[in-house]
Amino acid sequence: MQNVSVAETRKHLAEILSKVAYGGETFIISKKGRPMARLVPIAPVPASVEKPATLGTMKGWLTDDDPFFEALEMIREESRRHPTLNPFRRKK
Repeated sequence: MQNVSVAETRKHLAEILSKVAYGGETFIISKKGRPMARLVPIAPVPASVEKPATLGTMKGWLTDDDPFFEALEMIREESRRHPTLNPFRRKK
């Protein structure tokens, strides 16, 4: 475990984060010599807890005739007709 000051952390944040994320290191961030925070790697999420990437990968939570799918299709049609009105579409 390494001890770094707030000023050092500001100057070298990218490097410190890389050491934490990829090297598994832990840092204590101190202000005026007093420990203020601990920077630790995130514990890996078990595969059984991971969330699906898209609605299409979530199987079994709705029946095929659920009204949700009709509403979703209406939203898709509207976004095709008015692509500039879609706030979720990425700009190119």
